[in-house]
Amino acid sequence: MRRDFRRLRRAAAAAGGADAAAALAAGAGALAARLSRPPRRIAGYVAAGGEIDVLPLLVALGAATGAGLCLPVVTAPDTALDFRVWQPDAPLVAGAFGILMPEAAAGRCLPDLLLMPLVAVDRAGRRLGQGGGFYDRTLAAADAAGRMPLTIGVCFAIQLADEVPAGPLDRPLDLILTERGLLVPVR
Repeated sequence: MRRDFRRLRRAAAAAGGADAAAALAAGAGALAARLSRPPRRIAGYVAAGGEIDVLPLLVALGAATGAGLCLPVVTAPDTALDFRVWQPDAPLVAGAFGILMPEAAAGRCLPDLLLMPLVAVDRAGRRLGQGGGFYDRTLAAADAAGRMPLTIGVCFAIQLADEVPAGPLDRPLDLILTERGLLVPVR
């Protein structure tokens, strides 16, 4: 399933990735209006492997809500993600797996809204990630600490699957956002 959806994701990025990123950013105001309370800190991610680019959305959503911005950092295998403060003009450095991240001097942050990449997702909000478990561990740690962020899976519409397998510890997404609009998972 991962192989097939990664192929679809790469094709979607090649065919219209820039337009999709612009569509996400254009909907930031509407997304902000749908939130029950404004976030203080929003985490996005730097796209890799055909993932939809959320940086324009992150910047627009930060402007619409007044929230600070963060990006994830992998500090070690089999750990939860760490998050660092990010500004749109700040330099990024290559980290684990070659993923771009803010420099260490950027400082840490704890997001209360998390824009999450994915390989596939179903309408129940079950997310299939890259397979490393970093977001799963991050959400489990946040939940255990009583700081569970609002989770929004961001993807191309082509990444919507009929059903995504989920284990007992998998947490469904709160919302799903594609270039075509916002979906509220059906539970």
